[in-house]
Amino acid sequence: MKQNKGELQGVGKVFSFTFVQFAKNKANMISLIIMLVMAIFSVPVMTLFSGGGMAAGETSKIAKVYWQDETGFSVDPEQIAREDSYYKDTMFEKASFPMEEFASQGEDNAVYVLFSKNETAGTTVSIQCLPENEPSDSDLSMLETLMTQSLEQAKLSALQVSGEQKDTLMAGVSGQVQTMEEYREGEEVNWGLQYGLQLVYSIVVMMVSIFAVTYIVRAVVEEKASKLVEMLMVSVQPLALLVGKILAAMLYIFGYFAILLAGFCISWVVTSRFMDVSSITDSMAASGFSMDLLNLSPATVAIIVVSLLLGYLTFSILAGLSGTGCSTMEDVQSASTLSTMLIFAGYFVAVLAGSIGEDAFHIFASLCPVISVFCAPAQYILGNIGIGILLLSWVIDAAVILLLTLFSARVYRALLMYRGSRPTFRQMFVMAKDQSS
Repeated sequence: MKQNKGELQGVGKVFSFTFVQFAKNKANMISLIIMLVMAIFSVPVMTLFSGGGMAAGETSKIAKVYWQDETGFSVDPEQIAREDSYYKDTMFEKASFPMEEFASQGEDNAVYVLFSKNETAGTTVSIQCLPENEPSDSDLSMLETLMTQSLEQAKLSALQVSGEQKDTLMAGVSGQVQTMEEYREGEEVNWGLQYGLQLVYSIVVMMVSIFAVTYIVRAVVEEKASKLVEMLMVSVQPLALLVGKILAAMLYIFGYFAILLAGFCISWVVTSRFMDVSSITDSMAASGFSMDLLNLSPATVAIIVVSLLLGYLTFSILAGLSGTGCSTMEDVQSASTLSTMLIFAGYFVAVLAGSIGEDAFHIFASLCPVISVFCAPAQYILGNIGIGILLLSWVIDAAVILLLTLFSARVYRALLMYRGSRPTFRQMFVMAKDQSS
């Protein structure tokens, strides 16, 4: 089908007009402000919930720590405390008197720590402080952690455990199931990483797509209901209207998420100056997640961006067609139903792809239109498909987008002038046939 070059004249006008309308819309501004505030406060909230919260550069208010070892493991808490800047202003001294005499011989802002044996618990760490100079709960909690670590290290040293062996012992145990072929090939299967990566990427695609559908449908229906579109058609071709709106929504949505990402980065930088954010990274490392596992590189980023754009264009064109068939604002919800259902279908299949280890299913999910934008990049990063399958999925998605664009060029003018109940896609095909004849 040959298209007239004049069909796209006026895209720039529609693009600038629609983008300004998106930016000036009060509902969009309120939504952006709320999401930005949530992004800014996300890091300090996560830090507090993950067990952090110590201010960066803060030191313990405990002036002196007396300690006495009755376990026989040669516990030396001062050695570990030297490696922690939090205790740079705290003095550690082996007590020359028993705990019972601490009240009479202890200094102000001091505590007494006793390492002792216990017939039931093995060993015990007891901390005593003076009632009139009791440290804060956070200081006592961190001191208890430090003393426990020093006792555990003394136990391992008594068993002549090396540093590497100690790291292995403290790292915990993870399970792994492999077939004989995977074992012989040396493949490392991490179900948690595979599922998590596929889930996170699918959520990003779903959010971008749903935002696109919502904005485009609303913009098209508002202009059609207010008769503004009839004025625009005097100087702008119908296909240029659709393309301009899609590009404007794309810039607005990607800018929207860029602002949220910038807010999160600012939150991380500012929070790290006042709080200890290492608890977040430690929690991620404990769950087995590492950025090194993603093989993140410029090529990987490019793959994700291309797939996101293909998915965005697919759902945006469908949303534009659905919205153009509406005559009133009451039809907005029903107009976005088809695109939303396709988005959720792709998301749920992607979740299954993250938990199913069959190669045939991975290939199907990576090549099937609509579903592939959710699955192909993540499956490629995980090594479940090759570059050939990824490129083929892009070709299929691009072909679908081209067909939808050609279809839109035929029926968009008729839909813009259409008034009445929202037409089905079957009726749209009839319109396309009438236009070609």
